[in-house]
Amino acid sequence: MPAYAYHFETNWKFNADIREVWELIGGTADNNWWSGVSSEPIHMSSDPNGIGSKYNYVFRTKLPYKLAFIAEVIRREEPQYLEIKASGELEGQGAWRLAQEGSVAHVQYIWQVNPNKRWMNLLGPILRPVFIWNHSRVMNDGAKGIASTLGVKLISY
Repeated sequence: MPAYAYHFETNWKFNADIREVWELIGGTADNNWWSGVSSEPIHMSSDPNGIGSKYNYVFRTKLPYKLAFIAEVIRREEPQYLEIKASGELEGQGAWRLAQEGSVAHVQYIWQVNPNKRWMNLLGPILRPVFIWNHSRVMNDGAKGIASTLGVKLISY
């Protein structure tokens, strides 16, 4: 297993059914629910679970830069688990886990990545806390976007 420069864990809780949340995170819905994020399919696999499908993602962050990467689906178990491999300006792995706890949908995202932008690697030792803050803001936007799109209460993020 490669060593990753950044390891993030995000946890969200919504008063919602995980199938509704899954439709936004791992389903077929547009990603217009996530402010600053755009994606487009670049290869759709014939696998029934979408294994091997690839999407081009661009994240416009709270700071004056954006990050683009290709996300390839490497594991998908509807509606509970989605794992991707990232390549491009970010390289690594991401895994979404969804669980139903009574009326609450718990969403966990583990993101282990290395930046491939030279300036980020050069300034990483100094700007690491800023990069972590920036990631947190982007993920907060995602949580708020899900709650708003589904019309549900965001309990924690």
